[in-house]
Amino acid sequence: MTTDTSGVDRALGSIGTTFRLTRLYPPTHPAVQEALRQVGEALGPLAAVGTVEWKVGATGLHWHGQQLLPRNTQIAELAGLLYARGVRTVTLNPGMTAEHVLALFQVATGTAAPDAHTLGRITLTLGRRSAARLERLRPPTPADGVPAVADPASGDVPAPPAAAAPAPEVRAAAAADTLMAAKRPSAAFRPDALPPDVESARAVAAVRAATTPDAQRAAVERLAAVAPQLLTLREVATSADAVAALDHLLPQAQDPGLLAAIDAAATALSDTALVERMVRRLGEAHVPAEERESLVTAVGALASLSMGLVLEAFLAAPVEQRAPFRAAVRKAADRALEVLQGRLADKNPEVVAAAAEFVGLTGSPQAVTLLVPLLHHTSEFVREAALLGLAEAGGRETARPAMPALKDESVAVRSAAVRTIAAAGDAASSTVLIRRVEQEPDEGVQAELLRAIGRLGAKEALEVLARFAEPGGMMHRRSATVRAAAVDGLRHIARPEARGLLELYSKDKEPAVRKAAEAALK
Repeated sequence: MTTDTSGVDRALGSIGTTFRLTRLYPPTHPAVQEALRQVGEALGPLAAVGTVEWKVGATGLHWHGQQLLPRNTQIAELAGLLYARGVRTVTLNPGMTAEHVLALFQVATGTAAPDAHTLGRITLTLGRRSAARLERLRPPTPADGVPAVADPASGDVPAPPAAAAPAPEVRAAAAADTLMAAKRPSAAFRPDALPPDVESARAVAAVRAATTPDAQRAAVERLAAVAPQLLTLREVATSADAVAALDHLLPQAQDPGLLAAIDAAATALSDTALVERMVRRLGEAHVPAEERESLVTAVGALASLSMGLVLEAFLAAPVEQRAPFRAAVRKAADRALEVLQGRLADKNPEVVAAAAEFVGLTGSPQAVTLLVPLLHHTSEFVREAALLGLAEAGGRETARPAMPALKDESVAVRSAAVRTIAAAGDAASSTVLIRRVEQEPDEGVQAELLRAIGRLGAKEALEVLARFAEPGGMMHRRSATVRAAAVDGLRHIARPEARGLLELYSKDKEPAVRKAAEAALK
């Protein structure tokens, strides 16, 4: 039967986060203090469980035969360090405090003994072989029956050579044996260097904090040096943060040496497998906002490698999860255009449609030239996407090419054409829209036309919107959708008459019309 570990997992998650912060900052740092406070709050539910005994493995902590937080790399690192120190069981007793947890971290990092009194309500049990190894490594004391200084005249028997304090190389060899037993990556336990992910995080922070060209160049070179190790770790979040930091620094760089260093660091991080993982992570549903922002920037910065993957992921993703991919294309801007231009000639209409939308998102001056020919494509999806791309590109020159599409056979294409003309912002286009609103058979497109007429704000707009906002007669009663769209268009008309109509329709019997008027009055 599976044990419910939700309460324990929450406490352990706070402990893992705090452990990572203690590897980066001293205990007095505000971030560490806040994390310890959160640990203290999480220990209450844990104490309600009673005495808890966790088995320490080389790759994690286990309780009742289940591994706790198996995907949490922070807990895995803590467990691996404890395992390397010979700890096989961690017993947590009620009354444990955050300070006791901090002492547990000190045992893991080798700055406190496994039986230190600072552990308080935490008891650590060592394995037999590991305990014997630690006993051999411990220097002899008078309590062991060995005098501190051998005196030939005193008749004391000198301590045997095996009991003497081992040389540093012996201690290093013993530590290496313990690490091999733990079966964890050796890079995480090197005593002469920080873990690669910690070193990378500090290098990224240094790039962001540097202000002078020399400091910036040194920070970038340091980041380039740890880039190979970062790629080996497959750490997507840190890698994306590194690329984003370089992309942020690039526009400010003027020094040739700094530009060369940025280019070298970016080349070191331009790994195809890493880019694939970034794009895949970008499309996941539950990604923290800060990490998603870094991913968007990094994927956009590496557009020459990422844009083809982004296009494929965009087509495969559900509609509600496509926004991050659009954001990455906006971030890439002109850098994405070369890859996307080649996809506009694809045989698959879905690929062409997605590429057309992306071309508009780049905001490039070339977007209009590339998209206008697609308005005559045989696929209605491509025509609609090309119009949406023109709407994203903006500019008054986009209105005229979109006007013929107002008579397209596809409802979706006609709606997209209206949005494109409205986005162009040319009030002179209202004449065409007013004439078309009388002829449009579809209510949805008619509603788009009325909103666009109001948005463009021509002199004739008030009269047209007021007429379509009326309920109509018994024989020609207007739908609530069309009336609500006309009322919504009135919000853009800065005239007293428009204000009076909105107040009138805020008491209308139709809920949709009433809500549209109330929203316009706010």
